Amino acid sequence: MPRPFRFGVNLLDPAPAEEWQARCRRAEELGYDVIQVPDHLGMVAPFPALVAAAAVTERPRLGTAVLNAAFWNPTLLAREVATTDALTGGRLELGLGTGYVQAEHDRAGLPFGSPRERVDHLQGTIEELDRLLGSDQLPHSRRVPLMIGGNGDRMLRLTAEHADIAAFTGARLVPGSTTGQLLPVGAEALEESVARYRR
Repeated sequence: MPRPFRFGVNLLDPAPAEEWQARCRRAEELGYDVIQVPDHLGMVAPFPALVAAAAVTERPRLGTAVLNAAFWNPTLLAREVATTDALTGGRLELGLGTGYVQAEHDRAGLPFGSPRERVDHLQGTIEELDRLLGSDQLPHSRRVPLMIGGNGDRMLRLTAEHADIAAFTGARLVPGSTTGQLLPVGAEALEESVARYRR
C-alpha cells in the first residue's frame, strides 16, 4: 500500500540557538513534514539539534539524514536514539548510512573501512538497535522509524529488509574522492535504483 508523499528539509549550518530555532519554526510554517539533520563534521550535531527543534515545533517529524554508522558504537547510539525520541515527544526518525567521506574519518581518528566493511558495520548496528530499543536494557525506549540511505545492491537489500523509509541520494561518489565529492545521477539511474529496491 503506498504511503503519502512527504516533504522534508535538511538543516545543515550551525547557528546560535535563536537562529536555529527560528529556522525550525519556519520549516514548520512552510508545511514541511520532516526536519532532518545530517551527520558530517563541521555541521550541527544531530541529536541536540533535533531536541532544540522539538522545543519550538509541534507537527514535523524530526530525523537524522543520515547518521554515519561508522561514527557510532551501536550500544551508545541506542541510548542517544532512546533519549532523543523521548525528548522530542516520539517524533524521531532515525536515518542511517555507511558514511562515504574518508577525510572525516581521518579527522576523527576513525578507521575508514572498505565498502564491504562499512556495510557490515551498518548491518550490525541495525541488528543491535533492533535488539536494544524496546528491551529491558533501555527501559521506556521503542523502535523508531528507520530510514536507510544508499545506492548499492547490498544497501538496497538492507533497506528492503529493515527500513521503514528508503533514501535515494540521487548522486554517486566521485571515484577516488576522499572528501565526499558527489556527482548527480540522471533520472534513469535513480529509476533503476528504485526498481532494484522494489524487487
